[in-house]
Formats: sequence, C-alpha cells, structure tokens
Amino acid sequence: MPFSADLVVNLNAIAHNWLLMQAKLDRNVDCGAVVKANAYGLGMTSVVRALAKVGCRRFYVANLQEALVLREHLNILVQEFSLLPGACEIVVLSGCARGEELAFIEHRLVPVLISEEMLGRWLGVLRRAGVRAGSAGSVLKVDTGMGRLGLEPEEFKRLLADKGALLDSGVSMLMSHLACADDERSEHNELQLGAFRECYEQLKYVLPACGASLANSAGVLLGRRYHFDGVRPGVALYGGNPQPIKDNMLKPSVSLALPVIQLRSLPEGGCVGYGATARFDRAARLAIVAGGYADGLFRSLSNRGECWVPSGGRSAGEGWRVPIVGRVSMDTTIVDISSVPEGAVCVGDRLEFIGEHITLDEIAIKAGTISYEVLTSLGSRYQRGYTG
Repeated sequence: MPFSADLVVNLNAIAHNWLLMQAKLDRNVDCGAVVKANAYGLGMTSVVRALAKVGCRRFYVANLQEALVLREHLNILVQEFSLLPGACEIVVLSGCARGEELAFIEHRLVPVLISEEMLGRWLGVLRRAGVRAGSAGSVLKVDTGMGRLGLEPEEFKRLLADKGALLDSGVSMLMSHLACADDERSEHNELQLGAFRECYEQLKYVLPACGASLANSAGVLLGRRYHFDGVRPGVALYGGNPQPIKDNMLKPSVSLALPVIQLRSLPEGGCVGYGATARFDRAARLAIVAGGYADGLFRSLSNRGECWVPSGGRSAGEGWRVPIVGRVSMDTTIVDISSVPEGAVCVGDRLEFIGEHITLDEIAIKAGTISYEVLTSLGSRYQRGYTG
C-alpha cells in the first residue's frame, strides 16, 4: 500500500451545516456561501455542487481568478439542476482590479466596490462599454470598524450625494464585515451594528430597493438584528466553530489520516527531531508519519499536538491518543506510541490527525491559530477524497 494520506471531505456534512445556518434565518434572508481559497482548501467545485444541490444560490469568492473557475462550474450545474441561467450569483469580495472590469461584465460577476476610486473606475468602464445603466450588478462595502476593506465615512458621504453614480453602477447591496463576532460579549459588535445600520438607512433614501449584508458565520449566531437581507457563512460550512467559547453545533466536514512509514525504538536518554527538543528519560517506541509542515501540520504543533491511534482489533471508535514529539519536519512528524500495546501499530497504518477524535478546533488551539488557517493550509500533496 502506498504511503499516501487519506484526506476525506464529507460533502453531506457541508450541506448539513449550510442548512443549519439557513434555519437560523427568517425566510426572506438569503443564505450564501463563502467558497474562496478553493472552499477553504477542500475543493471548490465539489463543495459548490453539494451546496447548490440543497439550494444555495449566492457564492462569495476572493478574486477574479476564483470567480472564473466558479462561473465555468456553475454553468454546468445550471444545466444539471435545470436552473434558470441567472439563478446563481458570484460575488467577488476584493472587487475588480484595474483592467478586470470587462471580464466581470462578460461573465456576470458581481464586484464588491471597496473604494470611491473603484466605484468610479467601474462606472467609467460601464459607460464606455455602452452597458445599460444599472444592468451590471455590484455591491458597495463600507468599513464600520474592521479597518480593512471598505469605504471610509467621508467617501461614503460623497457617494450618497451622487445618486446617478450609484444607480448606474448597479449597486444592489450594502456590505460590511464584523471584526469580533466570534465573541458575542464584545462591545465592538454593537458598535459596528449601529454604524452599519446608520449607513444602510442613509443609502436606502437614495436606493430604496438596496439590500444589506453584515453577518459572517459568527455573525449569523449573533441573532436576527445582524442578518439584514443576506448572510455570508464561511468556516461554519466546513465544521469550524464560529464562536469557540460555545459548543460546536456543526458537523465536522474533513478528516485527515496519515500513514506510518517507520517504527523505531528509542533507548533511555534518546532524543528526536531537529534541535533535539524532545528527550526521553525512559525507553520509548515511536512512529514516524508521512506528513509535515509542507502539508499543513504546523511547526507550532511540535511537542504540543496529538493524534489518534485507532484500535484495529477492538470495538469501533476505541483507540489511543498519543503526543507529537520533537519538531514537526517538512515531510514527517514523530509521535510517541509508548502507551499503545506493542504490535497495535504497524508500518502502513493510518493515524488520525483531524477527525472524530482530534477536532479541527482542537488543532487550531494547540497550534496557536484558527480553524480557517488549519483548513486552508492542508497541503496540495493530499489527494482529496469525497463522501456524500
């Protein structure tokens, strides 16, 4: 058997998680899906198909390159699911760079206009291309406290005074992004909500039909006041806990099992890995596993992370939790299997690094990061498999 990893994506779990997010919304609120970064590393085309099958019709990506790949795939799905040609919408969160505008128009992509300059450039191209006013849709983004993408307050005020520009630019939605929604106790959530609501009320005087979108995955869980007309769940779809201080209600969508490529016995006083950071005051039995930081197993898991050794001959679900020892290398990771009965682990066996017993959020905490980074770091050397 080849020394290849088993990275399995559960599409049914992703669809379930989207439906769970949707169930928290009023019927008139659209539940989209953030599928940027190759659906957080899990495979955009497969994930989008599973989501479209259960009713998702608005997809958010990061840039034009991702949008073009998605548009090609959605054209196939529209035929497969007998949808109307314009049923599925692609929203590009970083907007359109200079020179990309015509591609957005041609492929029916919706840019998120993040600055006064971008809106002006978008509008200029539309007019020069002879596009009927308002027929090419766009989203307007304001910064309400994230300090990242979006119009500054003065920019927004100037645009409000130019109704023609907003109409001709096809602005159909106002957007902003929450900075602290993962902590429902944060006062920043209410500050941003108030600022966004004020901007939206001002824009509605100019564009009465304009919608609004504020909530990400964690924002959905903050309640109805944050939902407006559309929400944009991302990490929740893939099983990450949007609010880590609470129990995770979402189904895990990914499992990772890595093969053992060597077993070795270490004498008392022995050490392992670069820098000899793990030294043993007893004899130890070790398993060397194919997979390291080039595959998304962070070096910060060195001497901190764990994996699960399934008990092949015992009842399903039983096994042993064992520690990672020494520094995680580029291609290999070492685990201490001294607590596992001799003979229970063989070369070629696969040990769970993400799954039922080692959760995505647990890895994120031990690595000192977030579940988003864990997912998007899963390496290109893994052959993704799909269930559901």
